[in-house]
Amino acid sequence: MPRWQLRCFLILWTISACLGKTLEARMESFMCPEGEEETLFSCKTRLIGRDRMLNGTFTNHVDFDESFEVWVNFMQFKNGEWVQGNIKLRLRACDYLTKFFGKYFLPMIKDTNVPPVEELCPFPKGEYYIRNGKMEPQNWPTLLYRGLNKVIIDFVRDGKSTGGFRILIELSELER
Repeated sequence: MPRWQLRCFLILWTISACLGKTLEARMESFMCPEGEEETLFSCKTRLIGRDRMLNGTFTNHVDFDESFEVWVNFMQFKNGEWVQGNIKLRLRACDYLTKFFGKYFLPMIKDTNVPPVEELCPFPKGEYYIRNGKMEPQNWPTLLYRGLNKVIIDFVRDGKSTGGFRILIELSELER
């Protein structure tokens, strides 16, 4: 078999192996740790039902603006321990709100008073609710590991943590 035919076969086989699969995510836990000296967000949430939908309220204690950085880190549980995943970001607050939260997480929340993406920066202080928020990873990057993943999101101002989110997700593939 000529070399170019082998390459074409491998490319087509790889594409066909990826087609017909869709990601499914199950949220195992959701927490809002406190900050070192101040806490930006506090939350009262719970996961309900077999689909583990997120319900509850979040209180934003100060305007979330460009004075904050957001550190996003994905970890994977592998061979009995947490190891660094493929994604580790440091973003300004507005970039996080519009390019990360607004793109990957906000579309999953059908019933909320969180502002739309265009109005997220600065994110005004106040109390926000979420009802029946379900992980829907269809538009997530394909480079995420299948299995148990921990998403660590820290809000940082002046080099000090002001809280964040800890989300534990089981990610798997389903045949279509």
